[in-house]
Amino acid sequence: MISIPQLPQALRYPGAYIVVDGSQAGLGGDIPAVLLVGQKLAAGTAAAGEITRLAGVQDAVTKAGAGSMLAQMAARYRAVDPALDLYMLPYADLVAGVAASAALTVTAAPTANGVLALYVAGRLVNVGVAAGQAVAAVATAIAAAITAAGADIPVTAVAAAGVVTLTARHKGTCGNAIDVRLNLYGETTPAGLGVTLAAMAGGAGDPLPGDLAAILGQRWYRYVALGINDAATLAAWHTESQRRYLPPIQAGFRAFTAHRGDFAAASAFGLTKNYEHISDLSLELNPTSTWEAAAIVCAAAAPRLANSPVESLEGTPLPGMIGVSYHDWTNSNSLLFKGMSLLQVAKDGSCSIKRLISMYQFRPDGSADDAFLDINVAEVMERIRYEQRIGAIQRFTGTAAAKSNEGYRPGLRITTVDDVRAYLLSTYKHRLMQEFGWVQNYDYYKVNLIVEQDPLNPSRFNFADQPVLLSPYYILAGVGQFRKAV
Repeated sequence: MISIPQLPQALRYPGAYIVVDGSQAGLGGDIPAVLLVGQKLAAGTAAAGEITRLAGVQDAVTKAGAGSMLAQMAARYRAVDPALDLYMLPYADLVAGVAASAALTVTAAPTANGVLALYVAGRLVNVGVAAGQAVAAVATAIAAAITAAGADIPVTAVAAAGVVTLTARHKGTCGNAIDVRLNLYGETTPAGLGVTLAAMAGGAGDPLPGDLAAILGQRWYRYVALGINDAATLAAWHTESQRRYLPPIQAGFRAFTAHRGDFAAASAFGLTKNYEHISDLSLELNPTSTWEAAAIVCAAAAPRLANSPVESLEGTPLPGMIGVSYHDWTNSNSLLFKGMSLLQVAKDGSCSIKRLISMYQFRPDGSADDAFLDINVAEVMERIRYEQRIGAIQRFTGTAAAKSNEGYRPGLRITTVDDVRAYLLSTYKHRLMQEFGWVQNYDYYKVNLIVEQDPLNPSRFNFADQPVLLSPYYILAGVGQFRKAV
């Protein structure tokens, strides 16, 4: 007897009753949600600490404020990926925080007319100077040019007695990483003009992450760009990433951030972390701000991972990232053992991903562990679990449970150990392996798959499987054994 729950056996009134059931028809196809996390300015209309959907870059400007970290992140993200749904989580600057600052000192007057090419976070500020112009007047012109360049310059400027004081628009440690330099593309400083630059420093006090579980709620944010990247913030997002990755939520995320510093700084930072769902891109001392870099790498990686979580991300372009120099081979290879990801810089200064790894490095006992080395690993396991879960919900929800089929009539809604096993094997072979290309070695999977009806809870089936993942390709190693005669 076929079981049709919507049509009771107590039905006697004449008629033809046909239930339309779409429970087995769904093929998935959701659009991943991306979350930008950063600081807003007071002019932004969005409530701090509350996630809001972004309708576009101008919407981010309205909600986070012109020139804000989040407005710049949204612009960088959408310049790379126009497709995935975009949300932002804005934080107000910490009231007790301190904005980073730096002094730009004019030390000598120009002896010829010209244009000073000043770059702030890779953005050009052209300053016209005239022969014989006093140093104080040059400083005033520099400050005026920075102000005239608009809110997208991440610092404000005030001149006094030949010194221009640059102050980050946001309070916090983010401002310490703002790059300020002259002649990024080989421009020439006007003759006679002397200018010295000090690095941005002194920024302190980052926004507190808050209760991330309550803030994120039930929505599945698949990819996160962390514009705020201090150690406490990363630790909080790591804790939340683990919580959401595990049951009962089972809706984890991959988070992307960036670190600016030389090899020693990057090594020291990476070695103190152990985060399997966070990827931290080492920028070395290149000009792009850390928050914009986080948005760019997230925008580059997210669509690729969503499309195929096992493919190598090497060579994926990072539009908008400015590259001048980078770690040499030895230091780069070393950083890949310290939880830091790498980009590569072409001769024209364009950048692309070299290798994106997670920050996971150690087992709880402190021994080295590469189980979650590439960011792809956690991603593909999440996707495999999702396919298994959704298929099981479609196939088994609303059925009865039995250990084995003892001759039940066809049409009865009964699930057995063999049914679950057959479902898992079919999913592995036909969907995960043949259709998606995420896994391999079906025979090994089949031999090692264990399915049982729980001995203490007959309404529950347990299984243990060992999927064999494909790995992203990165290395070809060989040996050339030459001969002079054969």
